[in-house]
Amino acid sequence: MRKRLTGVSLAAFLTLGLTLGTVACGSGGGSNGSGDSGALDPSGATSSANAAGTVASPAATASGSASGPRSFAFPQGFTVQFQTPLPASGTQRAAMIGYENYVDSLWAAVSSQGSDTAYRQYMGGNALTFADNLIAEFKNGDDKLSGTVVYFDISVPQVFYGAGAVVQACVDASGLSMVNAETGKTAGTVFDSSYQHYQEQAATGKSAAGAWTVSHTENSPASSAGSSGVCI
Repeated sequence: MRKRLTGVSLAAFLTLGLTLGTVACGSGGGSNGSGDSGALDPSGATSSANAAGTVASPAATASGSASGPRSFAFPQGFTVQFQTPLPASGTQRAAMIGYENYVDSLWAAVSSQGSDTAYRQYMGGNALTFADNLIAEFKNGDDKLSGTVVYFDISVPQVFYGAGAVVQACVDASGLSMVNAETGKTAGTVFDSSYQHYQEQAATGKSAAGAWTVSHTENSPASSAGSSGVCI
């Protein structure tokens, strides 16, 4: 039977032990300006393949300067897309760049079955624990990651003294699947059905060296409850 992270497991790895405000103040996290997993990119365009046969994240292709997201490569058949433009400047922009670097580095590691280890530079705490466990699902090479994950409605609802922030995003993971590496047949979903669409909150912070990283994350399934619902 193929393994996959269940909703319970995902929630356990992403449960916040401390308040996001407290963690963000003392963490070294950050993010870029988009949010949500799914199958769309910020401009609505499809990523193009490069000569090496990999696909660059739409967010990463603009990483020509230190003020933009870093560049990560993904294998053919898998993409990460962001639908929220980066803020023009300030702490919110820095935090969102840090968040996008966290997201891209996570999926670069998972899609490479752990061979891309750059993700450790962009996360810590339970975010790193979650990444390590997700990578382990693919490390034996039996399955590979396929499809698209979309991040949308990304915002920075809280900023702490210019050195920490909470980044909130909606994620559409319904386009992701685990595919048998030999047969190419779908082996299952990456996450439990409860987490095909979910909201993520990330505690980000600026390190002494000036880099923004993610130190803690919390997520919850999308919901239609309330006046406007959550990530629907």
